[in-house]
Amino acid sequence: MPMTRTVILFLMLLSTLVFFSCKNDEAPPNPQDLIAKGWQDYTTGNYQGAIDKFNQALSMDGNLVDAYNGAGWASAKLNQLANAVSKFTTGLGKDTANLEIKAGLSIVYNAQRNYAQSISYASQVVASRPSWSFSRDLTVSASDLHLLLAENYFAIADYAASLTEVQKLNSVFNTDVGTVAGQTALAQEIERLRGIV
Repeated sequence: MPMTRTVILFLMLLSTLVFFSCKNDEAPPNPQDLIAKGWQDYTTGNYQGAIDKFNQALSMDGNLVDAYNGAGWASAKLNQLANAVSKFTTGLGKDTANLEIKAGLSIVYNAQRNYAQSISYASQVVASRPSWSFSRDLTVSASDLHLLLAENYFAIADYAASLTEVQKLNSVFNTDVGTVAGQTALAQEIERLRGIV
């Protein structure tokens, strides 16, 4: 009888070890898989989940530009503007030609009312690729950046430059921006475009 009890305890211990060793057979996630899952979360609107996955990938490899890009865009979606600037800036330091990061920075700097920086980055994107669009959300394109530029220029009272950007989106629009009535018309056109671009 004692032998049976010993055998039962041995079998229980063995089955427990087998169970836990099977659970540990899963390969740990690799950074590229985490980035792919992060972009999936971004696409479905799970921005915090996306940030968590991008940050996990970055904890494994701090040189992953696409993880900085993703964390920046997801942070911007959550209105975590300082974090977005930090992620974008770090990523841009590793890939100074990255247009998605520059576009993201232009949007975030506009939200922070840093119009000069927003103008700088948006201008770089549309000058480098006039037909640019965000690979993760094709509804974000060069047209959005031209509208952003129009808003930025209007905010710093460079109405002529603002008008130039508006005319890239609506070539038939014209007004005398040297008058209050013209500036008002320009502001109204920017607002109208915001609803359709």
